[in-house]
Formats: sequence, structure tokens, C-alpha cells
Amino acid sequence: MATEHPIPQDPQILSGDDRSLPALPMKQARRMDHSPERTLYVAQPGLRALPSGTLVIIGFASPQLLSVVFLFWAIWWPAPATASALRFALASTFLLGGLSLLVFWLLLRHNLALAAGIIRAPFTRVTVTTRRVLWTVPWSRHPVMEIGARRIAGGILGPTDKRGTGSAAMILRENDPSADFDGNIHFDRMPDAAGFVAALDGFH
Repeated sequence: MATEHPIPQDPQILSGDDRSLPALPMKQARRMDHSPERTLYVAQPGLRALPSGTLVIIGFASPQLLSVVFLFWAIWWPAPATASALRFALASTFLLGGLSLLVFWLLLRHNLALAAGIIRAPFTRVTVTTRRVLWTVPWSRHPVMEIGARRIAGGILGPTDKRGTGSAAMILRENDPSADFDGNIHFDRMPDAAGFVAALDGFH
């Protein structure tokens, strides 16, 4: 943006459409941006937010869980009638419960973040505004994660069904710490996936 007049000393609000201007630090840019933050896209929480493969994991774990429940039932039915039978039932219950918890911990100790993400997925709301992308949950006042618009390079639309639900990816700037191995953040079963990608592309 060229001008022959002297640069005034008072700060001016610069248009976001002038891409030739150097980028300002985030805090300074927010102070200069007086436009209200508008919501462009909201993905409501629900079971559809569960990542692909969740049903496979549940199907694999269900027989093991049913086996444990059957063993507990066999220990306590019929109810112990003597003191020695009661001691045996209690000891068997603690032993079986301890072994079950140990196996559960061994399976999850290296994947705690993944397990927490799967459990949290149905309650997580993804919101795209004119300034950022937010991941929020109902029980917290603070976002689970927030990515500013300057860190986002666009979006990629994947396959969708007749209702518009499908996969999408958020393209992040190079070396962003929140990116996956390919530099993106991937989403499964996003409602109105095309609207989500359009909102991301609207940052630029």
C-alpha cells in the first residue's frame, strides 16, 4: 500500500485485506482489530463425533467384559451361606477385580491421551469463528484447545455422505506444534464437512 503523504503518528486500523503489510504480533493485532468476532461454523457434540474404529474397539472389549461379569456372577450366586464361603467370595472378587484393573491399565498406559480423546469426543464442540477455532466441552469454562486463524492455511474436504457428514482436515502452517505427522489436524464424521472447510478457507 503506497502513499506519498507522511505517515501519521496516531495508530490506524489497517484493513485485513491488504496482505502486503507485514504480520503483526498476535496481541497487537487483537488490539487493533475492533470488528466483532462472528461464528462461522459449529459442530454439535454427539455420538457421530466418535472417531472411526471406535465400534471395533468396543466390539473387541465386549467379550472380555462379559467374561469378567460372568465370573463375578459365578462367585456370588448363590449367595455365600457360611463365613468361609463369604471369605472365599470376597478374596476371589478382590483378586479378579485387581487382575482386571491391571490388564486394563497395561492396555491403556501408553494410550491414555487417545482413550481420553475418544471418551471426550461425543461432548466436544468444534467452533470456527472469524478469528480462531475452538474445541470446548460443557464442564469446562476454558477451551480444550484453541488455534488462531494465523496458524491455519486452509482445509481439505474428504468423502461425505448424502447428509454432508464426512471427513475433513485442517491445514496448519509449517512446523505447527498441534499438527499431525502430515502437518494437518484430521476430523472424522464432521457434520456439514463442506461448511467446515469453507469456514477454514475463509481465513485467507
